Amino acid sequence: MGTHVKESLTLSPYFLWILIHGTQMRSTLLIFQNSIIKGAEMDALLSFALVGISFHLLIVMMFYLMKHAAEGDIISLHNQLFGKWLGKLLTFAFYGYILLFIINELRSYMEVIHVWVFPNTQLWSLSVLFLLISAYIVTGGLRVITGITLVCVLLPSMLIPSLYYPLKHAHWTNFLPLFNHTGYQYAESAYHSLSTFLGAEFLLLLYPFIKNQEKSKKWAHLAVAHSTIIPFLIALVSFAFLNLQELRHIIWPTLMLSKIISFPVLERFDYVYIFIWFFVIISPCCVGLWGGTRILKKTIGFRSRPALWITISIVFVVMLPMKSPLMINKLDSALNLSGWILMYGYLPLLCIWVGLRNWLANAKRTAST
Repeated sequence: MGTHVKESLTLSPYFLWILIHGTQMRSTLLIFQNSIIKGAEMDALLSFALVGISFHLLIVMMFYLMKHAAEGDIISLHNQLFGKWLGKLLTFAFYGYILLFIINELRSYMEVIHVWVFPNTQLWSLSVLFLLISAYIVTGGLRVITGITLVCVLLPSMLIPSLYYPLKHAHWTNFLPLFNHTGYQYAESAYHSLSTFLGAEFLLLLYPFIKNQEKSKKWAHLAVAHSTIIPFLIALVSFAFLNLQELRHIIWPTLMLSKIISFPVLERFDYVYIFIWFFVIISPCCVGLWGGTRILKKTIGFRSRPALWITISIVFVVMLPMKSPLMINKLDSALNLSGWILMYGYLPLLCIWVGLRNWLANAKRTAST
């Protein structure tokens, strides 16, 4: 496998932990509790944990695929397996998924800002500000994005101790009775849990930029484990603090946990959550913009900056008409469905196809000798 990436542009293996974890930590963490309870209700924690475990298998699949790609990314793999034109078509489908990922992330956070902090501010002005900041970071390259992501990983982790305050008012009887749901209900909760873990699929584009890819596997698995533990703890505290009916009707349960926290010099701690979450979502948006830019650069031949501004323009134009909460819910549902098709459908099929090609090539080589 040849990466065709300059040594000066590559990153040490442990940075893969920061990039994957930072991309998985998204605005979904503010709302995922009222989604995962659809089906298994309070037992949804089991489904959530199983989805997190399954992502370790998906990481193994992605490393297997990238190892057999000519240039170490999904773009070259598509061209290898399906030819120039069909390969480009599939790569553009992945580009569409990236656009959906960025739009969903940005629009979800804009809704939080609009409802909780600046109700009279126009959506387009907030979007322009955020996209300009993201564009400035992305123009610095992947190393700058990684440095920003490191900050984005550290700051949200510092909010984890704040879970102690709602935990003091926990009602552990909320979890009773345990394990009283059907397999279909657990599967439904697992389906709604997926959106919390999306972001690891950017490994399909990041792989060539990582030094010593074999040694980077443990860091990718560490990132997924890290991204499973944090939302699991948030969900555990949320389920203990809020009962089932409250979880069904509260739109942002994580923010509700922060509302009970107050200090003599800071009464509205939920504002701290909201503004620090800006640093949470800047990372997945920047990685998404970088990924979309790279796809346009390698498939169409655009230079980096035009490709970046084309991607940003598409995001802005598509997101602008999405003003109602119903549209935001549909957007999240579309991303969740697309994620399931990509992660649990397309990637396993690609692995089977690559394995068959290798087996046939080895069999042919053995027969000729």
